[in-house]
Amino acid sequence: MRIAREFSDLIVYCRAVPFNPEEIPGPYYEMSSFPETKVEKWVNKHRAKLFISYHRKQLSRVYPKGQRVDSSNFDPVPVWNCASQLIALNYQTPDRALQLNQGRFLLNGRCGFVLQPEVMRSDLYSPYEKKFLSTLNVDPLTLSITIMAARHLVKQGRGIASPFVEIEIAGMDCDNQKFKTSPHVDNGLNPVWGDSCVFDILCPELALIRFAVMDEDIFGEPNFLGQATFPVQCIKQGYRSVQLCNGYSEKLELASLLVHIEMRNPKEGEEGDIYASIQELREETDKLAAEIETLEINGDREHANVVKRELQQTQERLLAKHQERQQRKANACHQVKYIRQSNT
Repeated sequence: MRIAREFSDLIVYCRAVPFNPEEIPGPYYEMSSFPETKVEKWVNKHRAKLFISYHRKQLSRVYPKGQRVDSSNFDPVPVWNCASQLIALNYQTPDRALQLNQGRFLLNGRCGFVLQPEVMRSDLYSPYEKKFLSTLNVDPLTLSITIMAARHLVKQGRGIASPFVEIEIAGMDCDNQKFKTSPHVDNGLNPVWGDSCVFDILCPELALIRFAVMDEDIFGEPNFLGQATFPVQCIKQGYRSVQLCNGYSEKLELASLLVHIEMRNPKEGEEGDIYASIQELREETDKLAAEIETLEINGDREHANVVKRELQQTQERLLAKHQERQQRKANACHQVKYIRQSNT
């Protein structure tokens, strides 16, 4: 069927074309689709910048590989971080990937799209590097979270839940981290924990936070009870009731977590010195781990063992710094000020 050019120009937004890295950038209306197996070749520290530059002019779509016969999903966060705009997921599978996707679009009330952070538009940006953050004046964020309690955690089938809470930060490689509470045995009605954790997030604009409540069975295996996922930018300070949802991000009746959240810029205030020391030790740890990997690939096991001992010592120093930081926070919380008031 022949269509008038004037009419065609009105209704065609994009034209699907094979991806050709030698033709970057191409026309803005040309877009390419990638299976996850193909996009993995670009979502890495060696080729990410070229892939990001492609997305400044054109659109891409990434979809699960055909071998996922169980309709499972791939992790969308690294692909988002490399600026891909359209992530196709198997919506029939209520897994972590789908929950992260639902959480991402809370940033604009699930109105269909989210504007990419301004930091991603810089030529210096790479999700696998840290040095651009200070150049672009990206302020880090420290989240201190206390899991106070929960209520109405219903276990599928018979029996009483033994719940624990896992908190995950998903963002840049350097920001990915987890914390898990201890299980509360046989109390799904109103378990109380009081466990605390601290997350240092270098690029909050790209980060998501996911609360997952799991039940530990008699064999020590985790079973899903509920979850809640949010962009870190949507988090507020103070005592918060976190509404728990099922795997499809639909609200669970009466189920919630009670948490206390404290947010601060770690470069400011009294803890600036210890924060700087922790970041230096983390960078040294990453450097030593990369060196060990290179040495083992090259077959130099003797030298690799030497570096492993150095890595262990660095990790011990890092742990000591974390403990010192926690102790400082605990001391600050227990300080009591007495104010004498006049009767007049």
